[in-house]
Amino acid sequence: MIKTENLKKIYNHDFEAVKQMNLNVGKGDIYGFLGPNGAGKTTTIRMLTGLIEPTEGRVILNGLDVRSEKQEVKKHIGVLPESNGYYEWMTGKEYLLFFSSLYGITKKKRAERTDELLEMVDLQEKANIRIHQYSRGMRQRLGIARTLIHEPRIIFLDEPTLGLDPQGQKDIEKILLHLNKEKGVTIFITSHLLKDIERICIA
Repeated sequence: MIKTENLKKIYNHDFEAVKQMNLNVGKGDIYGFLGPNGAGKTTTIRMLTGLIEPTEGRVILNGLDVRSEKQEVKKHIGVLPESNGYYEWMTGKEYLLFFSSLYGITKKKRAERTDELLEMVDLQEKANIRIHQYSRGMRQRLGIARTLIHEPRIIFLDEPTLGLDPQGQKDIEKILLHLNKEKGVTIFITSHLLKDIERICIA
């Protein structure tokens, strides 16, 4: 589902952020991508998802070349970046309805999908509260719901449990394990903490 061939990224002609990376992630895997801050994890995710071009190498997602088939690739992936922006004047429900409209989902299906996702991430009781009142953990759960609107086969999450308390971390882990085991979603997740990745990847 995720394959790289000699992936490399060089900034300013001399700083090698990613060096000749070769990955092969199978369908239905949870792949933990570990490294300290500054190791190139975010750069890697940006290349994998087509947000930046690699200096060298190829990325293949679900059999599609990210560089030459970028628009088609977007239909199959969901991405939760480390710094995820929110329209804080919206309610959680309005936020998901808005993004579902961007994906061209029909009006009837938008409402059904939004309710389904709010229940999945346990935000149905907070659906009509404005996002500026959400805790960090609630925002992360809403962000995961947003990545799933179009039912992607692969999701990429950059440090999704960073800054969360132990209960918030457990909430995120529970959602990810449900997606993987019940829905068959392939998950690529970064962290600088081995224990966070270990719990999810070997569960």
